[in-house]
Amino acid sequence: MNKPSSLVWMVFILLIILPTPAGKFIIDLAGGIFIVITITPLILGGIGWFAWKRIQSKLQTCEACGTTFLNSQMNCPVCGTTTKNKTDFIDNIPASAATIDIKSEDIDL
Repeated sequence: MNKPSSLVWMVFILLIILPTPAGKFIIDLAGGIFIVITITPLILGGIGWFAWKRIQSKLQTCEACGTTFLNSQMNCPVCGTTTKNKTDFIDNIPASAATIDIKSEDIDL
């Protein structure tokens, strides 16, 4: 195998050590590559975490068999039990139970 001569290595090391524009470019390039390699997994991990939390918020557990499925389904896909949706529960509350009556009164001091 042909090994690079020591002169090539000396020139490369001098480019990095000496404050020349080429040396600064090599250092900046290495720093940029390091940042991309370091930051990319963190960004992808954050996106994956947010996606998982969003999916988790849309899941519902069957009270009869314990199967987990999406909230949009009315029946459990495994046992067929009809499930209660949270939105149906909120929609069925009468307005009189959710309304607070306030009467104003004058206070004489």
